[in-house]
Amino acid sequence: MLILPILVILLMSGETLYLKVKETKSIKKTSSYVDLSLKSTKLLNTLQQEKEYSLIFLKSYGKKYNKELSSLREEANNHKNELLSYLDNFDTKSYSQEFLSSTKKVVEDLKKIDEIRKKVDSIAISDDELLNYYQGLNSHLLFYINDVLVYNNDGKLSKKLQAYSSLVNITEAASKERRIIYQILENGVLFSDDYSQFNKLISIQNTYLDIFEKMLSVEEYKGFSEKFKACSECNEVENYRKIIENKALKDEIIKKVYELSGFGGLVENYSNYLLKGDDSITNKMQRFHSSILRELNRYRRVEGISTEEKKLIKKIKNTFDEYMGTTLDIQEGYSQGKSIKEIYSAISIENSEAIEALAKLNNTIFDSDYNRWFVVATKRIDYFKKYGEKISEDIKSYIKEKDSSLVNGFIMTLVFVIVVILIVFIVSSLITKKIVKQLNIFKEGLEYSFQYVIREKESLKPIVVTGKDEFSQMNIHMNNQMEKVKEIIEQDRRVVSEISDVVEKVSNGFLQYSINEKGATQEVESLRLIINKMIRYTKQKVDNINLVLDNYALGKYRFRLSEEQRVGMYGDFGSLSAGSILLGQSISQLIAMITNAGKELEENTEILSSSSQSLSLRANEQAASLEETAASIEEITSNMQSSGEDVSKMLQIADELNSSAIKGNDEATKTAKSMDEINEKVTAISEAITVIDQIAFQTNILSLNAAVEAATAGESGKGFAVVAQEVRNLASRSAEAAKRIKSLVEDATLKSAHGKDITTNMISGYTQLSNKITETKEIIDNVSSAIREQEKGMIQINETITTLDEMTQKNAETSTNIDKLSKEVAKLSTRLLGITEKANIADKYYYMVDDVDLIQSISKYKNDHINFKKKHFSTLNSREAITVISSDLCDLGKWMGTLEEQKSELVATTEWKTLKEKHLLIHNKIQLFVDLNSNRANNDELKKVAKEIEEITTEVFNNLNDIAVINTKLVRKEHLSLNK
Repeated sequence: MLILPILVILLMSGETLYLKVKETKSIKKTSSYVDLSLKSTKLLNTLQQEKEYSLIFLKSYGKKYNKELSSLREEANNHKNELLSYLDNFDTKSYSQEFLSSTKKVVEDLKKIDEIRKKVDSIAISDDELLNYYQGLNSHLLFYINDVLVYNNDGKLSKKLQAYSSLVNITEAASKERRIIYQILENGVLFSDDYSQFNKLISIQNTYLDIFEKMLSVEEYKGFSEKFKACSECNEVENYRKIIENKALKDEIIKKVYELSGFGGLVENYSNYLLKGDDSITNKMQRFHSSILRELNRYRRVEGISTEEKKLIKKIKNTFDEYMGTTLDIQEGYSQGKSIKEIYSAISIENSEAIEALAKLNNTIFDSDYNRWFVVATKRIDYFKKYGEKISEDIKSYIKEKDSSLVNGFIMTLVFVIVVILIVFIVSSLITKKIVKQLNIFKEGLEYSFQYVIREKESLKPIVVTGKDEFSQMNIHMNNQMEKVKEIIEQDRRVVSEISDVVEKVSNGFLQYSINEKGATQEVESLRLIINKMIRYTKQKVDNINLVLDNYALGKYRFRLSEEQRVGMYGDFGSLSAGSILLGQSISQLIAMITNAGKELEENTEILSSSSQSLSLRANEQAASLEETAASIEEITSNMQSSGEDVSKMLQIADELNSSAIKGNDEATKTAKSMDEINEKVTAISEAITVIDQIAFQTNILSLNAAVEAATAGESGKGFAVVAQEVRNLASRSAEAAKRIKSLVEDATLKSAHGKDITTNMISGYTQLSNKITETKEIIDNVSSAIREQEKGMIQINETITTLDEMTQKNAETSTNIDKLSKEVAKLSTRLLGITEKANIADKYYYMVDDVDLIQSISKYKNDHINFKKKHFSTLNSREAITVISSDLCDLGKWMGTLEEQKSELVATTEWKTLKEKHLLIHNKIQLFVDLNSNRANNDELKKVAKEIEEITTEVFNNLNDIAVINTKLVRKEHLSLNK
């Protein structure tokens, strides 16, 4: 007993001294690395400025920031030499391979800086090459700053270093933001890549500001915040950010206006209406016009819109209003029987102002000064740098104090250990003998008591008390406590017995029971309360799931649990809840399919019924007509027999007249032939002129369409619009010339016809007589032959009509049967729709079930992710660290990758991007949950992540439904275009 405490003290003191030495070495190592980080920061800050000034210097071809750039280079060279000198004497043996690699890269890049600067001075380097160099160098310098936390284990110092690192990262992101916004404002155009990078940089700054706030004390951050708010330039930065955000919104609106007015929009429909005069087109035009006005009103409501923008919007609105106003003129022209050429000539729409206004709104950022932006952004960056310098001084001071404190603490600890060892040795020798005796008594009583506690003894035997010293008092106290233990053990036995009974009832499916007997110990009582709580919460979850299923049973498939009811629906219950939601969605999809099919069946049966009724009516009418036709044919046959005799007499008379008229006809024919040739030439000229007139008219219409398309094309279509106008003028002049020539030809035709009439009158007696006799003879011959043939044919027709009459009667009977069958099918479709109407589902399901294969695939992917979660949760009890499958390797990820490779239209939608983000997030969250579980995180952390998993799973399900809706719209749009 004497040696043991001394050894323990020696070991503990040795460990303490070792930790002190280790902590001293650690703080020195941290101090060395902090110095490296601070020197890197100074160089990084200077290089940030040099990069931005160099870019502006290049764009201005050496006219801007020449002096400032020279001064920055000199400052950067000083910091560069200081850093390289420090790295030469820096001990790199105890640092990571990544540190060594980054250091090597920094040294290599710094050696290239003079070469880069020469290229800048001679304007012989591109912006991309310059940015790549500086950003690569800065990223390696940032590594020193961000990696400093790895080599420190002091909590207070870590916070200061984290705050300092956050400020450095903020200045780096702010420097990039300054360049991006300067470029946007200078060009006056906001590209999607620039806007995406702009948002990313703001997000980075906000993230590091949050970290910075958490690392400072309340008073420190309050002082920083008050000074930051007092910085007018810092506040002005937010105004410029708002301008960029508003510009993104305005560009979206202008793009929508272009879509609504261009190809397939208002202008094209206006052109179609002008050409066709179809009133149904005006409804489309009205919808496009209303949509355009709605977008223009959205633009007006954008915060901070300028007066010039309002004037431009008004010009655009007036032009589109003019398009709608002229539709009445077109409608009136068609009602008056005017031609397209006449209607078009009465319309005059000048759309050049609207085109210019749209182009200016699209390519201009109003109320912005990029030079002022550069000044205020630089002021804000300088503010962060100055505060970073303050924190760096605090870090140096803290490290110095910490180092001194550790040395003094080591000396005091060593002295204290020596004194304690001496005291322990003396005191232990005096009390050891007395303690041993009392401990033997206490040992025997304690062993007997433990035997009772573990149920080896049935009764409790008190410890024998032989004195009044502390050990005797301890024995008395031990006897009293063991009596209490006896009562506690008996009470806990009763609780455990009731727990066993209730757990067996719960395992049989009865969740109404609870444990009423209270535990004597806190552990048993806590166990009782936890088990009661588990049973109660489990029953609530089962009741909530039953509530969902009850509503489904009543056809209420829109029903969803409230936020309060979903609390605790995680893990296996979350899978069960997600499964019930999936069940409701699958049933809703099935009902939507049945409803859509029922509606199509109802429409088709209405068409079938109408057609069958019409067929039956026509068949009956046809049968009646055939009966009348048969009677008429019999009468015609008898008349034809008597007509044959009369025709024979007429043939004899025609032969006698024909010989007399042949002589006079020969002379008259020669004169008429000459006049006919003249008339044919004039007629050919008239037809050619008509063709020219039609070509001029078609050219005029085509030039109108070309002008409309040129207006839609905007600035790039101005040249084409001029050509279209010249073509119109040429077509108009061609039409007028053709009209004049046609008038002259018509006069010539009249004169020719008049001459022919005179000639014809001279020989009319001969020609008419000869022609009529010849024609009469031929007609009589034909009639005679025809009558004989008709007589035979009429007999055959009579027989055929009789047969046709019988078939028509049968067709009428068949059409009646079809009509009855169509009515039965209509009743069936009505019953089917009546069944589905009782189900209450969301409207969107009717617009997402056209593609059955896609719906089945989506349902499979939903169920796969429920099973995917259950599979990984099944390993939680082992607390094994496993790797969750990547989001692009599961079935849903492979399907999404396939569609992206196929460049499906779905991939370009916002819903697809959201689905991809949420799908990746659910895999990451499950990985996080598994990692937290393997690291034995507390239940609050696990509960938070489990809740996020269930919420994201529901969002993924909804995103997949949105994809199905979009797919249905695309399919229906494709069918509509094919039908057209």
